[in-house]
Amino acid sequence: MALDLLAWAKRFIATPSVSSQGNVGMARLAADLLRSVGVEARIESVVDEGVEQCTVIADVTPAHPGTSDGDGVLLLTHLDTVPPGDSALWTRTGCDPFRPTIDGDCLYGLGSADAKVDLICKAAALESLDRGRLRRRIRIVGTFGEEIGLRGARHFAASGGTQGLRYGLVGEPSDLAVIRAHKGYAVFEARIPLPQVIASGIPRQLCVDGTAAHSSTPALGSNAIELACERLAHPDVRGLVSFDGGGSVNVVPARAKLTVCLGDADDSAATLGSSYDPAPIVAFQRVFARRLRELSQQRDADFDPDHTVGNLGHVQLRDGACVLRFDLRPVPGVSALEAVAPLRDFAEVTLVRENPPLATPAASRLVRVVTEAHRAVDWPSKVATKATSTEAGLMSAQGLEVIVMGAGTSVGNVHKPNEHTRISQLSVARDLYTHVLRALCEE
Repeated sequence: MALDLLAWAKRFIATPSVSSQGNVGMARLAADLLRSVGVEARIESVVDEGVEQCTVIADVTPAHPGTSDGDGVLLLTHLDTVPPGDSALWTRTGCDPFRPTIDGDCLYGLGSADAKVDLICKAAALESLDRGRLRRRIRIVGTFGEEIGLRGARHFAASGGTQGLRYGLVGEPSDLAVIRAHKGYAVFEARIPLPQVIASGIPRQLCVDGTAAHSSTPALGSNAIELACERLAHPDVRGLVSFDGGGSVNVVPARAKLTVCLGDADDSAATLGSSYDPAPIVAFQRVFARRLRELSQQRDADFDPDHTVGNLGHVQLRDGACVLRFDLRPVPGVSALEAVAPLRDFAEVTLVRENPPLATPAASRLVRVVTEAHRAVDWPSKVATKATSTEAGLMSAQGLEVIVMGAGTSVGNVHKPNEHTRISQLSVARDLYTHVLRALCEE
């Protein structure tokens, strides 16, 4: 009996696997999935920043001994998700991001598109193969921590997991288009020392709301941290007591919270006491915004957005300083380290991590094979680039020929409430993977 894609997709969505909380339950479920299609999987566990994380690995080997193993194929998908944010905003799932919900052709729930359901489509493709005809190895992998620095993929590559493999298909939502290239990615932390002040006025707690979006397309959102910085610049702010907002640095923050001392210049009716001067934060935010405007002048038409973008993703006050985490997605030719140089006059800026770009040639064999598979399943053939960074960049750095592909829409859909995928695309993804694997691995 063929794998029930929708039933397994519901089970995957209902199993939480937020990056920072670990993916043990999700890994066990993925191993069960692979066993259900006759592929024995192993789970490799590590403790990453105090949290147990798992990589799921399974191999389908050639039936005939002595077959060359140098041109094997890697099927890789990350099993973690970003945090769901405010559950009340998941209106399509009854305010529960882990409650898979169907509405027409849409399946709603966290991870439905980005990207763990993709592993189900790949497992179903393995089920469709005639394994007696295989001449090259297939390795299928589910990773952890993609959303917080490609941690599982880094561990997999460092342990020699790509040895003997030549081609790679990395799962990310692309509406099943071939993504052959993407931008690089860098995360930074800025520490802004704050002078203490004795402020008079009325203490107020303020909540600043924005609109969430993926940090690769920040123009689709409204950054609550930036809006909060604008509020701090208002002359009625006499002192800052607390400031926190955002979460994952690759998400445009939808909310920031402030405790400030408000009053007119001559108002001494109430005294808040010790607080911080917010001016250095305002100055940093302004130079950050100006730097992004300058970087936007260098354009690359292969990408959308066609310029370097950045996002202030997380903020908190800590040990007398404002600590901001932000990211940059540079177009080719732009150095992330050089891009942030002007910020160092306003803060202590540290590089947290940097992910390599992807640049698979349009004329490569893998791109040709996948576009031929598009035609075979009567799906519109499209080769594109991606504004986000993925595990494909790391696999490419290991010497593999790699593309990114998966069911579901990325832009305007992932990293926000009511994430969804198209149910009809799941079976098409299965068929595409089947055609690609037959072309690359069968006799």
